Amino acid sequence: MDTVRNPIIIDQYYCLSKSCLNQTSAVYVSDVSYTGIRGTYDVRSPPIHFGCSDSVPCTNITLSEVELLPAQGDFISDPFCWNAYGATETLTIPPVSCLSEGLPQSIMDIDSDKCYRGS
Repeated sequence: MDTVRNPIIIDQYYCLSKSCLNQTSAVYVSDVSYTGIRGTYDVRSPPIHFGCSDSVPCTNITLSEVELLPAQGDFISDPFCWNAYGATETLTIPPVSCLSEGLPQSIMDIDSDKCYRGS
């Protein structure tokens, strides 16, 4: 990656127009791994952004061997996490301490409605 805006992002609140309402439901995002990602980011936005729904949190997000440095300017040391659960397997740059550990209390309700991809 070279001077990328939003190199690592999950955004359940994404909307193409500015008039979108903040929805309470979202697609269930789980088992996402970011591994071996290196490069530079544009400091106009955080290099790591996990914006997950209040009612449908993101779960089991894993980061390993992630090294993102600013292309120019100051290092952004505070990635954004909202209702995101997961862990870092190795030291990441920038450090990601905002992921919640374990699973949310409501995960059992989500699992019963999950769609599975056939093998």
